[in-house]
Amino acid sequence: MPATRPSLRDVAARAGVSVSLVSYALNGNGRVSDETRERILRAADDLGYRGNRHARMLRTGRGVDIGVVIRNLRNPFFLDGLTAMEERAREEGRAVLVTNSQYELKEQQDLLAHLAELGVGGIVIAPVGGSGPLRAWMTEHPGIGVVALNLDMGEAEAPPDEAAGQLSTINPDHRAAVKAAVSHFAGRGHRRLDFIAAPEESVADAVREQVFVTECRTAGIQGEILRSRLRSDAVAGLIEEELRRRVLDAAQPEHPCYLLNSDYLAAVVYGVAARLGLRVGQDVSVIGHDDLPTSALLDPGLTTIAFDRARFGLEALRLLREDRVEHIVLPVALRERGSVAELA
Repeated sequence: MPATRPSLRDVAARAGVSVSLVSYALNGNGRVSDETRERILRAADDLGYRGNRHARMLRTGRGVDIGVVIRNLRNPFFLDGLTAMEERAREEGRAVLVTNSQYELKEQQDLLAHLAELGVGGIVIAPVGGSGPLRAWMTEHPGIGVVALNLDMGEAEAPPDEAAGQLSTINPDHRAAVKAAVSHFAGRGHRRLDFIAAPEESVADAVREQVFVTECRTAGIQGEILRSRLRSDAVAGLIEEELRRRVLDAAQPEHPCYLLNSDYLAAVVYGVAARLGLRVGQDVSVIGHDDLPTSALLDPGLTTIAFDRARFGLEALRLLREDRVEHIVLPVALRERGSVAELA
């Protein structure tokens, strides 16, 4: 006869804790210290305990798996956060379901509806178009916790009504990031700077644009916001048109400078410049954001904004596990390399 299937009580006895604490740790609810959770998970693994996910959902009214909606699967920025989240979620007996809105609001709302139908217990999302549509969805799904990444509309969005639901956010320090970038351009003698941003209806971090305008004015720089769909092909077309008009076909060639929201798109500038016979750091300057592992390998290396990308995923999972509402701002630092020419 097979051995009796281990129970929560068996796991509790082996870990030296109460049954309720084991339930909290395995269901991802309540506040359990990391040390205790590790001990419980280790005990469950040693005993071969496997909870019944469907029964747990029926009992608690909440799923345990995590739905993730990101804006662009091609952007490697999301990989570190997703990897850290998936590894920790697996330890907790959860699965991570990743979807891609492709910067389309309708697609985002359809994906949220689909994840709700699948019975996920929480959602991590890099939203499109501010928090309004997301909060509206949350009022219809109060049992599903939501954490938003890279969502800070600043003055462009009024404070939410309490009835719209509480939404946790995790952001790199957008204000410090933009200030550092503008200061670096100004310190090297640049007097015009273009910020490549999403179309207004798609922007979720408008605070960056607000700080950009203010900092350029303070530094005596002509700051322009150029809008484009944030896909590599669209940005490449914009940059090529810009470089031809302002450098190759101009009677008095300029030195274009670009600030981008990601290293993924900053690398596009390198490709377009090379195709046109121009060189980043000499004929055109650029600063990215995210400090991807490949950014230092570009020629010249990309000056960019660095922060702890893996922490995105770990903090998001913690907020869902603890059912907490927080607004986390991650510290940033400028990584100076060779992509900004010295004009001073």
